[in-house]
Amino acid sequence: MELHVLRRHGWSLSALAREFGLNRRTVKREVEAEGPRRYAQRAKPRALSEAQVAHVERRLTVCPSIRGTDLFGELQRDYAFAGSYATFQRQLRQIRPAAVRDPEVRFETAPGVQTQADWAHLGLFPLGDEMAELHAMVAILGCSRAPAVRFATDCTRRTSLERLVTCLDDLGGATHEMLTDRDTAFCVGSTGDGRAILAPEWVDLAGVLGVVPKACRPYRAKTKGKVERMVREVKESFLAWLSGQRLPLRPTLADYDELARRWIVEVVLHRRHRTTRRVVGEAWADERALLTPIPARVLAGLAGDGDAAPHAVVVDLTQRLLGEHVEVRSLDEYEAAL
Repeated sequence: MELHVLRRHGWSLSALAREFGLNRRTVKREVEAEGPRRYAQRAKPRALSEAQVAHVERRLTVCPSIRGTDLFGELQRDYAFAGSYATFQRQLRQIRPAAVRDPEVRFETAPGVQTQADWAHLGLFPLGDEMAELHAMVAILGCSRAPAVRFATDCTRRTSLERLVTCLDDLGGATHEMLTDRDTAFCVGSTGDGRAILAPEWVDLAGVLGVVPKACRPYRAKTKGKVERMVREVKESFLAWLSGQRLPLRPTLADYDELARRWIVEVVLHRRHRTTRRVVGEAWADERALLTPIPARVLAGLAGDGDAAPHAVVVDLTQRLLGEHVEVRSLDEYEAAL
């Protein structure tokens, strides 16, 4: 179109060729043509015949999850389909019904209602003079999204409960509910109808803290999606941030805990959460007033450096041990009492 317009304004063929970087003969052919150039129509991909479409629909009705490569092989073997797999795949997308996914509903809780906790397995890191497998207990407030991170070298029940207590203390206290997964540190099994059987030590500790322990449904990671997201943040954001920090010559668990606190203060608390539309640090300041402080006797059972004290007992099990001794009496005593 530009060639035709400029030609009408007196441009020569040579000037048009220099202006558009074309061969002079190409310019002449385009200018003398009655209409725009029409390219030859490409050959259409080989389409499925009616019999082949009927076979595909019948197989999808019987087995909706059948693989496309298996259907392609059946068409080649039984119906002499000569097209490529890419051609067949494009047509299969139009025939196979799209999988219907349940809509995701974001579950939001009021301030001071719920805390979610989970372990993050990080891999080998320097610890003292050796390399050790590090794990991070991650807890996050369900409303403000304020996190707390504490490190450990094992995920036993005793360590899990102690790190959870320190995380809650870092957050400023405990909420009404505590949601965890069905890790053996918190659950010992499940009932016939699928309900979780919580570990006795976890139930006792929850009673001391004044929280309601809850376990998410099995194989439903999105039930505690807030802490799952924070576990991902620890692996992707914190470890990347840690690679730019100066580590002590012989780092301890307390050093990693302090680095995690710095990362939370410098990075996480300044973020504006995309769901709540609030700055995490500002929302946390409002939520802290609604948290229940951790009892001093529970904190006294933990060592000052973040490690478990050798003989510290977070939960007093004396009352439960009394129930292990049963006194057998004669039925005559009960009849006399009646």
